[in-house]
Amino acid sequence: MSVPNVNLFLGYVENLDKSVSKDLEARRFYSSNKEYDYVKYVNTGSKEKLDYVAYSGNNEKSKGIFNKNGLLNAEQIKELRTNLRTTKSTIWHGVISFTEYFGNVNCDTYEKAYELMKSQLPKFFKNANLDPENIVWFAGLHENTDNKHIHFSFFEKEPLRYKQSSRFKQFSDGYIDIDAINQFKIDIEKYFISRNFNIFENRKEITNLLKKSFNDGAYMNKINKLIIVLPIKGRLSYDSENMAEHRPMIDNIVKSIIVSNPELKRKVSDFEHILSKRDTELLKAYAKIKVDCSDKLLYEKCMKDLYRRLGNIVILAAKDIKTKQNKFNYETRNRLILKHIEKKKRKILINKCMQLNDLVNKEIVNAFAEYRERLEEANYKRLREEGYLE
Repeated sequence: MSVPNVNLFLGYVENLDKSVSKDLEARRFYSSNKEYDYVKYVNTGSKEKLDYVAYSGNNEKSKGIFNKNGLLNAEQIKELRTNLRTTKSTIWHGVISFTEYFGNVNCDTYEKAYELMKSQLPKFFKNANLDPENIVWFAGLHENTDNKHIHFSFFEKEPLRYKQSSRFKQFSDGYIDIDAINQFKIDIEKYFISRNFNIFENRKEITNLLKKSFNDGAYMNKINKLIIVLPIKGRLSYDSENMAEHRPMIDNIVKSIIVSNPELKRKVSDFEHILSKRDTELLKAYAKIKVDCSDKLLYEKCMKDLYRRLGNIVILAAKDIKTKQNKFNYETRNRLILKHIEKKKRKILINKCMQLNDLVNKEIVNAFAEYRERLEEANYKRLREEGYLE
C-alpha cells in the first residue's frame, strides 16, 4: 500500500462555557489564555529544536509564525493573541506533515511553507464552506522531527450563519466535511509536484501555442470534418458523452497541429520529458522504502489531461467556426430574401408607375380632345357673329 506524501490532522475547540472544565484547558491553550499557548508553540517549535527563520538586522521579526502577509513581528503577534482571547469563534488547529523525502524536497524553508499556505488555504476555506475573507489564519514550519510539518490555526472574524433556533447570525460549529480535508491534502501534493516540475507553466504554454495555430495548416480539412459531425444539442466538451465517438478524430487533429508547429512540437516533447523525469525520481525514492507508488505517477495522467485540454480548444474552435458559418449562411439567406423582396417591390412599383403613366396619358389625350372641341366651338361661334355663317 502506498504511503501518502501529505498527511493532515485538523481539530477545533468551541467557545465553551467556563463551567465545562473538561474542554476549558484546550480552549485556553488555543485562544492564548495561558502563559505558554499555541501561538508561542507555533512560533518557536518544540524545545528540542527551534526552526528559527533568521532576519538579520531586525530583532522585531518573528522567528517562525506567519500569516497571509508574511512573518509576524512582536506587535503583530501581540495583536493576534488579543484577537484569539476575545473571539467567540470556533478556533481550528491543524498540522500538515510530509514524508521525509517529500518534505525535504518541497517544504524545507519558511518561504516554501508560506507560499503553500497562502496559495492553498483560501481554496480549502471555500471547500469547507467558510468565507476566506472572514478568516484569520496563522502558521509556522517545524523541522524538529524527521518529517517536516506545518502547524496552523484559524478562526472567523464575524458570525455569518443563520440557524433555525436563532434570529441572529452564528459562528460555525466547527465541523468540516472530510471531503474538504481530503481535497486539501490532494491540492497540497499537486501544488508541490506541479511547482517543482513546472507542469502548469509548461501546459499553459502548450495550450497558448495551440490556440495560435488555427490560422492555417493542412489540419483545417480535418477540423471542417469535425464541424460537420459536431452535435447540435448537448454539452460540447472533450469529456461529454455526446463527444465520445469523436474523440479519436479530435486527438488526431491535436496531433496534426502539434506536428505542423515546430515550437509547439518541442514544447510537448519537453513536457513529456519533465513528466518522465518526475516519475523516474519518484520511483527511485519509493524503491528505497519498498513501497508501491504507481498511483502517484503522473506521465499518463498528465498527458491524458493535456490532450483533454487541447481537445477542448479544438472543439471550441470548431464550434466557433461553425457558429460563424451558420451566421454567415443565415445572413446570406436573409440578404437573398431581402433581395427577393426588394425585387418584388420594384416590380410592383414599376407596374404601378406604368399604370399611372397610362392614366396620365389618357388624361392628356382626353384633355387635348376637350380643348380642341372647345376651340372649334369658339371658332364656329366667332364666324357666325362675323356674318360668315348663316
